[in-house]
Amino acid sequence: MSQTSNDDIFDLVGLGFGPANIAIAGALTEHWQTKDSLKKPMTNVLFIEKHKHFRWHPGMLLPEAKMQISFMKDLATLRNPQSPYTFLSYLHSQDRLLPFINRGSTIPTRKEYSDYLSWAAQRVQEEGINVLYGHEVVCIANSNTKDTVAIHYRNVTTGEEVVVKSRNIIISPGGSPRVPPSISHVAKHPNVIHSSTYCLSIPKILETIAKASQLGTLRIAVIGSGQSAAEVTMDLRNRLNDIPCQMGHHQVDMLIRKGSLKPSDDSPFANEIFNPASTDIWFSLSSKRIRDMKLAEYKPTNYGVVNPRTIDALYEIIYGQKVNDDIVQRTGVSLTSSETIIDIKTYVSISSIEPTTSDTSTIQLLSSERFVDTNAALVITTQNLITHESRETLYDAVVYATGYERSHWADVLKKSDVGKHFGLDRLCTDIRLIPAPGREARSSQPKSISSSRSTSTTHSLPSSTDTTPPTSPEIGASVLERGQQLYISRNYRLLPLGKGRGDSAHFEPRIYVQGVEEYTHGLSDTLLSVLGVRAGEVVEDLTRD
Repeated sequence: MSQTSNDDIFDLVGLGFGPANIAIAGALTEHWQTKDSLKKPMTNVLFIEKHKHFRWHPGMLLPEAKMQISFMKDLATLRNPQSPYTFLSYLHSQDRLLPFINRGSTIPTRKEYSDYLSWAAQRVQEEGINVLYGHEVVCIANSNTKDTVAIHYRNVTTGEEVVVKSRNIIISPGGSPRVPPSISHVAKHPNVIHSSTYCLSIPKILETIAKASQLGTLRIAVIGSGQSAAEVTMDLRNRLNDIPCQMGHHQVDMLIRKGSLKPSDDSPFANEIFNPASTDIWFSLSSKRIRDMKLAEYKPTNYGVVNPRTIDALYEIIYGQKVNDDIVQRTGVSLTSSETIIDIKTYVSISSIEPTTSDTSTIQLLSSERFVDTNAALVITTQNLITHESRETLYDAVVYATGYERSHWADVLKKSDVGKHFGLDRLCTDIRLIPAPGREARSSQPKSISSSRSTSTTHSLPSSTDTTPPTSPEIGASVLERGQQLYISRNYRLLPLGKGRGDSAHFEPRIYVQGVEEYTHGLSDTLLSVLGVRAGEVVEDLTRD
């Protein structure tokens, strides 16, 4: 693998080129048009994206699936309705504005919104934004100049590595699939997939297991109680209906811990929690206790809930199944229909998931890079949370819709010598962002927190006049039992250690993070709701002297 070096110094390098950084790119090109002599030009920018072309949740682009928000919460409208990057500008460019109006809904399909994002990604490039597709960031590191950071990236095809320098970095990692402990050891099984790869993986899985079953019945488990789980369940039913079955019917079991599917709260007053103005309110909350309380209060707007329209559609399917069953029971005449059955199993706790084979070589393959026995079924052991009854059920495939983790940004810093400027220890496992309103640099070491008490300890916001540094966390084995608090500004910038703390006082590059600040900036931060406004705030901070 050869390694080259690029002597260019960029004003900004963005890690990732998803919706968050596309919004940044759009706001930057609009900034270029203002020609404000008091602002930094910020013209030499680069975005690095590991995929070879723009992709947005390709695994969940289900037929007819709709967005959960209005088209006006796009990349730019709430920041600048006259922006060339609005959804309306996209519709107009595609000569589809009037047809969209005529459909009588402000909610686009997921497929159309994905195309809008792809269009915007291309549009910002036409305006001068440099995007490097097919390259992944290996690491970031200190450079030989105090005002830059070195970014090491490589070509995913050739393996060639390049090092560039930048005065500023924006880390927009998106989410990675959350793998529950009960699934982790079979996560590489070819018939076990996260919902994020569903559309990309399920055709091959169904083809394989249908061939192995030889026209027998198939049974698939969907783990989760949120929107993705419900959509996957209904889509699986449609796909299985197309697979012949000689006797009986295929079945999709939806395994949920609750007593029923819960509707998402998208009522007008509840939706105000996603307003840009709510970010200021959330950021200024005075304690961890209050933040936790608000997170719990508004969790039904987004987590473990299903859009009411989807619930209605799913209930209609299950009601139709009951009608069929009752007709058979009353008349004694078996219906010829072999439609796939959906069964929502409630109050289910998953104890384990194991492949049916006990062969030692197969178990070893489970922990390796890939699992090759595509015919191996899976046994899921469950316990009812009410009756405590245990049950083992055989499944041909498992789809787990268990949400996403957003810790990659911390991993990037922990693996880098840049992390020391923020007091970040590589051994730390629990990193929490803490709001630092009105402070451009923090004047103390990050506080350590005991991970065993992190859910109950109250942490007040630091005073802007407090200059007394707390005790630095001990380095050693005890760090594994501790967490760390890193301070972040209202404008999404990580704040390095203040003066008097080694060379961190001379760390001039600015590092921003996007889509990971739910605790400090509110529930909207990991969603699309404030992309446009947030991009404007970050660009404003970037261009400020």
